[in-house]
Formats: sequence, C-alpha cells, structure tokens
Amino acid sequence: MKILRKKLGGISQEELARRIGVSSNTVSRWERGLWNPTLTIPQIKALEVQLHSVNLTFQDLPDSLGPTPET
Repeated sequence: MKILRKKLGGISQEELARRIGVSSNTVSRWERGLWNPTLTIPQIKALEVQLHSVNLTFQDLPDSLGPTPET
C-alpha cells in the first residue's frame, strides 16, 4: 500500500483510507503486516479507481500489502 500511496502523489494513509472507504488505522495495519485486507465490493471498486488513475491493475499489486522483507 505504501508503494501505491507514493504512486498516487505521496498521499497520506488518511487520504488513501478516505478514498477507498476504510479507516487510516486499517491502512496502517495493512502496511505493517498486522492485518490482511478484507474489502467490501464498494471498497474494491474504489481501490480499482485509484489503481487505474496511475495505470495500475490489481495484477500489479504484490501478494502481500504489508512491509517488504529487507534484502
């Protein structure tokens, strides 16, 4: 999600949450790997709109939205 936020112009967790209809705490928990996303159909559609606005699709998202392992 952090990568998506950067591609959306560096928006905050709060702004992404507002755009897709979840709380900022939820976005934070996703990014920290504490929760796996569970979205309603309207939230999925809203996320799809955000992805398309930066020429991405769901296929472009990683399998995990949490932190990336250090290499």
